[in-house]
Amino acid sequence: MKNKNLFWIFLIVLGGIFMIIGSAIGSAVFYQFLYTNLVVPYVDPAFHTLIQSILTALEYIAFYGGYSVLVGAFFLLIKWVRVGKIIIMIATSFGMLGLIIYALTWAVTNFSITLNPSLQLILAQIYSLFTFNSGIGFTGTVLAVIGRFGVKRAEKADKDSSTSNEKSKISSDSKACPNCGATLPLKANFCNKCGKNI
Repeated sequence: MKNKNLFWIFLIVLGGIFMIIGSAIGSAVFYQFLYTNLVVPYVDPAFHTLIQSILTALEYIAFYGGYSVLVGAFFLLIKWVRVGKIIIMIATSFGMLGLIIYALTWAVTNFSITLNPSLQLILAQIYSLFTFNSGIGFTGTVLAVIGRFGVKRAEKADKDSSTSNEKSKISSDSKACPNCGATLPLKANFCNKCGKNI
């Protein structure tokens, strides 16, 4: 594992610790709100059990916020990158949504933005589902999200550099078949794959 990834994973761990200290945890009420107001009225009853099971799993991951982020960082360290990134994404999603709702409510209040009364009611209901205990929890959430995206960028950069290394290796001691693109020794007279004379 490269030092770049270790830095981003350290940032994720620091964010998880801040989330634990700041009591940044998800709310079971939010997932019940989603189920009651979005699933029950609009989704076929045959899918209710499946959706409720998925929402329950998401609820537990989000409820344990900072601890889930630390578990995700562990998965990143043992190179289960996709699992780690998914757990971190779910664990921080509730905090990021809370931050967005908080910012929207602040903007509506401080800039005297008038909203449709039904939108104002929905915003007030969603705002009441979040607890804003301290800035430490939000700071932890932001650090964990930045770390997650940093891991993603470092992973992409490593993949791009390994691809360019492979291309340069092919061009220096071998050549490609003009017909099928297979890698051939530099002195080959015909392609071993398609049989074309070179």
